Amino acid sequence: MVKCVGPTLSEEVIQRYQEQYSFHPEMEELAEFFHLVSNPIRLKILNLLREEGPVCVCDMRDIFGVSAPAISQHLAKLKMCKVVQTNKQAQTVFYSLTDHPLLGLAFKGLD
Repeated sequence: MVKCVGPTLSEEVIQRYQEQYSFHPEMEELAEFFHLVSNPIRLKILNLLREEGPVCVCDMRDIFGVSAPAISQHLAKLKMCKVVQTNKQAQTVFYSLTDHPLLGLAFKGLD
């Protein structure tokens, strides 16, 4: 077992970091985004929308083999975080990606 002999940083450095990280909305947003896309179905939905463009819930249901209510719940979370948007045409709602600045991170290395 390794024991900590610290602190190894000076009190001033520790205080500076405490102040820096006490309120850091960019990191909170990044953590929320990574939590959002850590779900395999949501990540697959995003990738489908990236490759195909607008897609409706019933098509996603058939593609992923998941119930329409489950797909809708995932889409609601994605929409709440402003990662997807909707476009209603008659009775059908189509989902597509927004220009969310963090979306590129989700697919880095897949292209």
